[in-house]
Amino acid sequence: MGEMCGSLLTRPRNRRGFTLVEVMVAAAVLTLIMAIIYGSFAGSLKSMEISEEMSVVTRSANLILDRMVREIGSASLLEDASEEGRSHVFVGEDREEDGVPRDTLNFVSTAAPLRGPNVGFKEVGYVVEIDAETNEAVLVIREDTPPDDDPKAGGRKYALGRGIWGLDFTYYDDRGREWERWESDNPLFSRRLPRVVTITLILKTAQGEPVALSTKTWIQSVAEQTR
Repeated sequence: MGEMCGSLLTRPRNRRGFTLVEVMVAAAVLTLIMAIIYGSFAGSLKSMEISEEMSVVTRSANLILDRMVREIGSASLLEDASEEGRSHVFVGEDREEDGVPRDTLNFVSTAAPLRGPNVGFKEVGYVVEIDAETNEAVLVIREDTPPDDDPKAGGRKYALGRGIWGLDFTYYDDRGREWERWESDNPLFSRRLPRVVTITLILKTAQGEPVALSTKTWIQSVAEQTR
């Protein structure tokens, strides 16, 4: 019995540790798994940041569109008695710069001005300009109160929104025909306002991809155009 116990105590146990190769393989697998998890988390976080950024930009653009809808919807060609019968005009020019639509629109509206008292009529102009210092595109509104002899100049300019890279207008007459430009003084348009105007703002994502936001406005004074 003593000999048996002695033999059991002295018998070497069959223990085998990890080899260096096994440790290195396990470490590599763990590193790969951690890299996949981190990449997935970082990608989700980046997507959330981009989504939040676009949400902020979109909300700002929608506020701009709401203002433009009110101003264009209140466009008028009625004569201004204070200007010796001079009639108002509505001029939308179809333009493009670097492959991006950058239309301009000048007209007279009865909407309230951004600043100052509401005197009944104001001259409005929309244009996209490039900031010389930041190279950023800016949607600019020009207001002239009251309207003067030049429908395309005068008054004060304000930045409606930065990061608006493109501006596109489409006009529809009372027969539903589509026009890329509109000149109320041109006989082609019979001294009339468009019935409907589609406004499109071109934004850019953080990756530089263009995003378009559009809306329509019906001009309220179309019924007053016939003379």
